[in-house]
Amino acid sequence: MEENLKIQLKPKKKLTAFDAISSTLAQMAPAAAIYYGFPVIFAASGIGSPLTLLLATVAITMVGLSLTNFSKIHPSSGSLIKYISMTFGDIVGTTASLVFLIGTIFLAGSAFIELGGWTSDSLALYNIHIHWIVPTIILGLIVWAITVVGIYSSTKIAAVALFIEVAVLVFVSVLVLLHPPAPLSLKPFAFSSIQNGIAGLSLAFPLAIYLFIGFENSAALAEETDNPKRNTALAVLVSIAIMSVFYIFVNYSIIQGFSNQIDDLVKSTNPFIDLSNQYLGSFSVLAIIAGFTSILGMTIACLNGFSRIAFNSAREGLIYRKLSRVSKWGTPIGTLTLLFILGMLAAILIGLLSKGWVTAFGYLSTIGTIPLLLIYSLLNLAVIFYKKEKWPFHKKYLFPSLGLISILIPIWAMVQPGQPEPVSYFPWIVLALCVVSFIYSWFTVKKKSPISANFRSLLKKEEL
Repeated sequence: MEENLKIQLKPKKKLTAFDAISSTLAQMAPAAAIYYGFPVIFAASGIGSPLTLLLATVAITMVGLSLTNFSKIHPSSGSLIKYISMTFGDIVGTTASLVFLIGTIFLAGSAFIELGGWTSDSLALYNIHIHWIVPTIILGLIVWAITVVGIYSSTKIAAVALFIEVAVLVFVSVLVLLHPPAPLSLKPFAFSSIQNGIAGLSLAFPLAIYLFIGFENSAALAEETDNPKRNTALAVLVSIAIMSVFYIFVNYSIIQGFSNQIDDLVKSTNPFIDLSNQYLGSFSVLAIIAGFTSILGMTIACLNGFSRIAFNSAREGLIYRKLSRVSKWGTPIGTLTLLFILGMLAAILIGLLSKGWVTAFGYLSTIGTIPLLLIYSLLNLAVIFYKKEKWPFHKKYLFPSLGLISILIPIWAMVQPGQPEPVSYFPWIVLALCVVSFIYSWFTVKKKSPISANFRSLLKKEEL
């Protein structure tokens, strides 16, 4: 057991606050979110969607504050799972670890298939036809190799990819606002502009929440970040703030580019790409490149963040300990390889069983997001029930309660009756996995109870 406590991630060069923020923003994948998420939000809430994004920002900030409550005191690569274990004990902690791992496998699969699918479709525009499986495997292997050889270099690559996509998105948005097809209007910021009022807002709100998935990335990199008690919490909140302003700015620009006409917006399958074609002409290929760099940066950040949380769970004995193997570059090669292999298998299998990679991407994202939202919910409850810290009332009860409510809304949207098949089966699949994970955790923890001692010893070693 003592040998497991000595296993640590030791990068040659630690991440700065800027690196942590860049990695977090990269995992949110702004270009991909705008390309795929905005059309659905427009259809749900109309031209009043900037207000929907603002409300989602407030909600996700509440969850972020719950995370920073812990990360300021106990920065750890275990992040969400560790804090849940600290509050609710080994059985719940082990269950949460397994559920989280299952969710991240599907989310890794969604990242791989999106990367390969986008590349395949982009090449097809230039009469280069390659089945999406080929770039999915090749690019997936490249991403795995990048993440294995060092957190610092992989984070820098993700940051460069992020810069490219943001530059293109901002450039097109500014062009639209400088040369709008009709006079600029503040109508999108009026509540009356939300399509179908509260009903439209309720429909679009869960979709807006999904745009911020990945905000917790920096917390999982705490062990490899300089001054983690300060920088991980800073990265979480700053990333949410930056992305909020960015989403609202681009969203408003798109609406103005379509002259506040919701019918035209809804008819477009990808409003931003359409505006890029209109304003950039032959240079509209930049928008396609931005999509690629967005997905690439997201895949790197996704694999980095998720592997660290799984690594910490393995190191603490919550899951198979041998997965906590560290490479000569100081990276968690055991969990990186596990996520790569299982994520790739999920991507290929679901992709072949679906009607195209886009449909498969939707399935993988949905079934992977449900467990993650459940973990977000448990995190908020952990703040409320954690007894060893006397946080002010608003930090201990108010913010976590608001965060819990905000996460339960998208959870309900994903599990409510009436979903089309096979999506209607996903909540039951996740529920079954949760039950099996709990039963396994119950018998495992009861059988070998030194996990608690292991955890407490490791906690002391991680006080930075």
